[in-house]
Amino acid sequence: MNAEKKFAERFKDLMDEKGVNDRELERATGLSNQVIAFWRSGKRVPSLHSLWILADYFDCSIEYLVGRVDFE
Repeated sequence: MNAEKKFAERFKDLMDEKGVNDRELERATGLSNQVIAFWRSGKRVPSLHSLWILADYFDCSIEYLVGRVDFE
């Protein structure tokens, strides 16, 4: 599985686990709703800065987010 798809899968799973939608994630993190939708679809991957924000929000490691490890 390529990096974009692995990230998109993890990202969607974490959003489901936390029970948030795109708008709620946008409000909580300040990240754009449009870019969140791109990430979820696997069309783009986040910058390092955005990965830090997401890792803090979801309380997981960047390595987990990008699929390098299978534990949070």
